[in-house]
Amino acid sequence: IVGLNGSGKSTLLKVISGLTHPTLGQCIIRGKVAALIELGAGFHPELTGYENIMLRGLLLGLSKQEIEHIIPSIEEFSELGEFLNIPLKSYSSGMLVRLAFGIITSIHSDILLIDEVVSVGDSRFIEKAKSRITSLIHQTDIVVLSTHDHQMIKEFCNKIIRLEKGSIISYEEVDHVR
Repeated sequence: IVGLNGSGKSTLLKVISGLTHPTLGQCIIRGKVAALIELGAGFHPELTGYENIMLRGLLLGLSKQEIEHIIPSIEEFSELGEFLNIPLKSYSSGMLVRLAFGIITSIHSDILLIDEVVSVGDSRFIEKAKSRITSLIHQTDIVVLSTHDHQMIKEFCNKIIRLEKGSIISYEEVDHVR
């Protein structure tokens, strides 16, 4: 999904994820949705990283056993180490991105929504996140990426929805990215 700031990209992803309801029409989703949209959604600043993994997993509908199963993947990807034992209020924004991205990308879903998050963090993390997305593209039925990064679009997408003032103005092949 592409468009200028304020065109409705994040709002559309929030509607697809169920975080908000459309003001007009309806959105019908078939399958399990995982969304990396608002980094703070589902996190509690007073809880530790591990406690927030559990909380976020429960909010996403996972059982305690399913959450415990994905913790090693989250630990490995996030590289937060002992920071997972301290409250999130001590985390930098980059650490929050690593934790949120690690959680969402460790959960199997039919539809994965990503809102510009891959462009956050140091260059090594961005490359690691892109590698993880590449892997997820082969495991997930649908990946919806909202970004201004034309290289990412060319690398990860085959279709583009172009928004303007909350309306779809085009649906096109990636070859038409300008």
